[in-house]
Amino acid sequence: MTFRDLIKTSFGNLGRHKVRTVLSSVGVTVGIITIVAMVSLGIGVRHEMLGSFEALGLETLRVYPVTEERTAFDLFGEPPRKVLLTDELVDELRARDDVLKVQPNLNLPSTMKVGLEMDGQMVIVRPWQLQSGPDEPFVPETEFVTGEEPSLDTAVIAVNTYTLKELDIPQADYPALIGQEVTIVLGAPRGDSFRLPIKLAGIFDTHYGPNDRAVVVLGLPVRLEMLSWWHNSSDYLARRGYDSLLIRTTSLNDATQILDLLEAREFRVQSVKMMLDMVNRGMIVMETMLASVGGLALFVASIGIANTMVMAVYERTREIGVLKAVGASPADIRMLFVVESALIGLVGGVVGTVVGWLLGKGLDRLILAIMEWQDIQVQATFFVVTGGLVAAALGFATLVGLLAGLYPAARAARLDPLEALRHQ
Repeated sequence: MTFRDLIKTSFGNLGRHKVRTVLSSVGVTVGIITIVAMVSLGIGVRHEMLGSFEALGLETLRVYPVTEERTAFDLFGEPPRKVLLTDELVDELRARDDVLKVQPNLNLPSTMKVGLEMDGQMVIVRPWQLQSGPDEPFVPETEFVTGEEPSLDTAVIAVNTYTLKELDIPQADYPALIGQEVTIVLGAPRGDSFRLPIKLAGIFDTHYGPNDRAVVVLGLPVRLEMLSWWHNSSDYLARRGYDSLLIRTTSLNDATQILDLLEAREFRVQSVKMMLDMVNRGMIVMETMLASVGGLALFVASIGIANTMVMAVYERTREIGVLKAVGASPADIRMLFVVESALIGLVGGVVGTVVGWLLGKGLDRLILAIMEWQDIQVQATFFVVTGGLVAAALGFATLVGLLAGLYPAARAARLDPLEALRHQ
């Protein structure tokens, strides 16, 4: 029996019992719909997250100092730092050919109350170190209305429009404010206060949704002066160092080498690639769990296919006897039933893949519509059906049908021709 004859005969046999064939393939269809929809969701979410991480730059490193173990004396303060992030380290890294940028950072204490005084009026503000571009994905995009973005190395300040609104300054007066002197006012729990005159370099606009707030952008010299007063320390940077460094290298390979170098010096280093690897591992677990739901449905479907093929063997016993009488070998009989069961799985896989793809498209539109209704501006594709997923789904469905047909096929191949011909 040639392969062409085998396929033609198998389709003919399945076509004789269309309803039973369709019902047998429904279980496969449901399982494949579940697998395609769930796995495509995992692929889509992974693609979106990968795009976000790539936008940040996989060659980005964040370096933190290492502190000593916290003791009972450090319950209300920070423990001493064993390894400092110093200016010497910053200069060393900036001198490397494989480093594009080194940005130090100084964090202000959350308990520090900061006020901005202009024209005799004061408003409480939130200090913010502006990091434009891909370095800081969680900072809202900013647009400078007038003036310019202050350099991190300069002792100037920038304020957002909400701050000036709180100070009752009309927008028409914004250009005249650039270059004027404003005052940073600090208050400490110990009761004293500190006033720091500083020039206004720019006015920007940023939105936090319904929770707008007054924020100011401060360069490192300003932050250092504020921290020196707060901690009553004239050598704060020499004693504490920077709180973190952001490093951008020329390539991912260079980032890996610098990461190893800094870890050898006992610094604590985090990289975007490390976070991406963790996300990928989590997504693999999630996709496996989602696919297992469809796998359970396919297992149930395989039992249905096996039952269908066992009934087919019983109903076609006399036919099997005739085939053996005219020269069909047990292998031909076995292959005929295996191909029929595999075709049931393939048909269910094709239908399930198409329906799963359409379901993903529909859910994509529904999710985006709900987000738009909630005023959440997101352009993303959450369900992504790849060629590999289609091939895997069809192959898996066919394999399930094939395996389900092995026992009925073996039973058919073992039938005695004479006994089969006598069967009524």
